[in-house]
Amino acid sequence: MSNAPTPEPSRAFRAAVERAAQRFRPAGHTPYHFARGKLGGDPIFAGVLRQGLIAPAARIVDIGCGQGVLAALLAEVEVSSDWPTDWAPPPRGWTLAGFDLRRDAVAAGQRALSDLSARVQLTVGDARAMTLPPSDVAVIFDVLHYIDFAAQEAVLARVADSVVDGGRLLLRVGDAEAGWRFRVTLLGDWLITLVRGTPWPRFWTRPLTQWIALLERLGFDVDAQPMSEGTPFANVLLVATRRRAAASRAIQSRSQSRSQSRG
Repeated sequence: MSNAPTPEPSRAFRAAVERAAQRFRPAGHTPYHFARGKLGGDPIFAGVLRQGLIAPAARIVDIGCGQGVLAALLAEVEVSSDWPTDWAPPPRGWTLAGFDLRRDAVAAGQRALSDLSARVQLTVGDARAMTLPPSDVAVIFDVLHYIDFAAQEAVLARVADSVVDGGRLLLRVGDAEAGWRFRVTLLGDWLITLVRGTPWPRFWTRPLTQWIALLERLGFDVDAQPMSEGTPFANVLLVATRRRAAASRAIQSRSQSRSQSRG
């Protein structure tokens, strides 16, 4: 697991966050303040951009996209003029297809990103029951614990089928073995769902080791990075790279050979 902390976001990044949040002002007070707080306060966005985890011209699929704050940020980062030299260059030429169950969030995003309609498509959709488009980068941030274990595995299998060889899945999860920090994480999620009108939600959580093992079985190589800097949470970003077909077949063959020898 990588343990390097996420550095203080640069001035250029903070300016991009503010411009991205401003896009949501016409949609109302709540979408604007959510975007500003989420993009500015959650370390995952700076972490992903600093490391260059979204390649130029990437086809991005954002599962559980909400109101499209990631797309808004990428659009503003792309036009930043004083990007820090110790960060990866901002991704350019990307497209994004986002899916979410919440019609109000998708509508707010469509309004905020209407000028990007040629490259950003936000749609009401359920990843448990749809075919995902091909992608170079799939993004799932803080979503899968809302669905049961079988559905989690089905969604991730669809992602594995849709991400190109050498592409990435960026998956953020909570580590169920992280003690009090994980309990705080669940409390935060419970409060969010309560505000959204879903009292007494159920969460399906896993230890980090189980998440990694699941992704490896699906053909990914996984780098786990703590992604809670500056917060009390137990969040981990799993940077999962889709194995190229030949390597994946070789690993599967070795696994089958070991199983046969044990039999």
